[in-house]
Amino acid sequence: MPETKKKPRAFEGVRVLEFAALIAGPSCGKYLADHGANVIKVERFPFGDVSRAYNKLKAPRSPMYMQQNAGKRGLCIDLKQPEGVAAAKALAAKADVVIEAFTPGVMDKLGLGYEDLKKLNPAVILCSISGFGQTGPNANRPGYAHISHAMTGWLAMQFLHCDPPQVPRGPGIAIGDTTAGLTAFGAVSAALYRKAMTGEGDHIDIALFDSLFGSNDFSLQTYLTAGDVDVFYHPVHATRDGYITASVGPDHRSWQGTCIAMGRPELADDPRFCDAARLEQNIAEAAAIMQAWLRTMTSEDAERILTANHIACGIVMTVDKAVNQPQVTERNLTITVDDPVMGPVRQINSAFRYKNAESGITGPAPLLGQHNVEILREDLGYDEDRIRRLQEQGVLKSGPL
Repeated sequence: MPETKKKPRAFEGVRVLEFAALIAGPSCGKYLADHGANVIKVERFPFGDVSRAYNKLKAPRSPMYMQQNAGKRGLCIDLKQPEGVAAAKALAAKADVVIEAFTPGVMDKLGLGYEDLKKLNPAVILCSISGFGQTGPNANRPGYAHISHAMTGWLAMQFLHCDPPQVPRGPGIAIGDTTAGLTAFGAVSAALYRKAMTGEGDHIDIALFDSLFGSNDFSLQTYLTAGDVDVFYHPVHATRDGYITASVGPDHRSWQGTCIAMGRPELADDPRFCDAARLEQNIAEAAAIMQAWLRTMTSEDAERILTANHIACGIVMTVDKAVNQPQVTERNLTITVDDPVMGPVRQINSAFRYKNAESGITGPAPLLGQHNVEILREDLGYDEDRIRRLQEQGVLKSGPL
């Protein structure tokens, strides 16, 4: 039987050095690793990425750390000691991309700022990820996802602009972090392309605030254009046993399909709803009719009938059901990873799909300092005596998790 040809990964041969913790920076590094890049994660000394201790629940390892750092190699080295900084500089000199998520100015103090790196590596791409960016009145403020949620208007859109307003509460996902990670990945990809074309590196400035502000679909632009606050809330309706999301419209053809699904095709010709303009004028009344019907249906039956009539809809799934639905399996959105502590465990896989290339988790997240010796020996050419001295001097750190 002929062997299946292995698909290439877009960033095979690309070397990445990551100084980042939690989600935004590490997720950018993970996307690069998913695409074949050789990513070395330099962790904070001596305890490592703060996410290692985050939300462990009943698991011996942090799910957040495992998800955002799969496929990387780990180095835990003291950047407050000259030997540690020297090793970091030597790795940066060989890197195509350096990712950092410190407060602006920290990399300069370490001697690892863009101007310092350019002297070591003229074509280096430095991607700096921070709460508010490298410039502006808020540049030196600490910034996390929940700060960007509040200050971009995103939380207000969810709660304060409701009628009546609701007390704001944090979402169940750090959307500011995940958006910044994707933005950074896109910027690094563009910079790598430009580097391949021109030989020039760059200093990329990514902010959680900017990324979330720029990802707004239309509410901010509506205000800038017309001076009006207009926030659209995707409709969610109760069923007999849960909730489903489905719109009335957005055009008359969709309303016709909804009427057929409800077993009331005559409503499509009702004077209140007989064309797009009248449907828009009486949208609340049309929605009330659909909601009354949905309350008599199970979520599963409603989804099946609406989908059969080409109505976009979806069941509001709890987390346990969301991760086990057939679409997740068919799209390989989870993959079993052989974790060094937990053994085989399902993890979220890459969302990128290509016909002629591969993307996805290549291995587990590293233990603390798991690859200290390997990186110093194989990437930097340190001999055993030099590595042993660094261990004895407390410049290196390793641990069980």
